[in-house]
Amino acid sequence: MDIASALGISPGHLYYHFKGRAEIVAALAQAYRAEIDMVLDALTDTVRADGASLETLWTYIHILIEEAWDARFLYREAAALVMRSPELAGVFRHVATRQRTTLAAVLTELRQAGAIAASPEVLDGVSRLMTTGIGFHAIELELEGDTGPPRERIARAAAQVMLLPAALIGGGRP
Repeated sequence: MDIASALGISPGHLYYHFKGRAEIVAALAQAYRAEIDMVLDALTDTVRADGASLETLWTYIHILIEEAWDARFLYREAAALVMRSPELAGVFRHVATRQRTTLAAVLTELRQAGAIAASPEVLDGVSRLMTTGIGFHAIELELEGDTGPPRERIARAAAQVMLLPAALIGGGRP
């Protein structure tokens, strides 16, 4: 019902194009995966072209949280969805792995540029926590209720995720 109304069509028209709920969820999950891949490719290209900066990372974290917010239905009941459609596990795994490895590469670039100081093990942990934070905020933004426009809530979520790499600025090698 939500999908049909977001598209401005009737549920019957939606089911004309898809055989059932599982097929709709699979198509939306694949679209989310493609969108995440596009964002992460753009982040990688930007870092290669312009060098890594905390501002660039912040911008892309914001975009990743916006994308997670748009696909929050996937995060809401991920375990149940995967039990009904095991092929969705591959989508979730791909998104998480791609986010983690790309964020780890960007954090490594930031370390090499002298913007942050941390060991490779710490950078790996931070990239994992950032990936978890992005998925968590997809759910948490919905649960916190109407506490402002989604744009403001997404900005607050991005700021929370960015606290992790920001803590690595300056001061020695953790």
